Amino acid sequence: MKALNIIGIVFSVLLIGVAGYYIDEVSSARYLSYYSDYSYGSSSSSITEEGGVTTMIFFLFFVFLFIMNMVKVKTTSSKVFSIIGLSLTVLAMAWDGLMISSPSHISYDEVGPAWIIYGLITLAFTIVHLVQSVKYGRKLKQPQSDTILDDGEIV
Repeated sequence: MKALNIIGIVFSVLLIGVAGYYIDEVSSARYLSYYSDYSYGSSSSSITEEGGVTTMIFFLFFVFLFIMNMVKVKTTSSKVFSIIGLSLTVLAMAWDGLMISSPSHISYDEVGPAWIIYGLITLAFTIVHLVQSVKYGRKLKQPQSDTILDDGEIV
């Protein structure tokens, strides 16, 4: 789980960068379409759709990560953060699905700031999950002390 949480930290940072990139691309395409008679490259709708599909891949990874943390790391903190993270991710996936299905009505530059905030929240959650998985791994590796009962039996 440690390796998967480290990958989650990297993906959180990448999501923030990808969201910033697509916000800029959609804004530039929209600006060029308003103030120019010529079409330079892709339209803002096609870039929005591309960005939505790209971020959906990140969201699917985070669903997998949160479920794995909930199943593998048996601490209360990990379960609570996984449930909150899953809830936020499902909400983000629904919003992303709406953006992909109707890119001319909901554009990436309008939704992108929410993905940056989501990336920051996910970064915090994956750091907490990494700490919890390290602590849980150490707890499992510690030998259990033998208990001696009153009659001398070792349990």
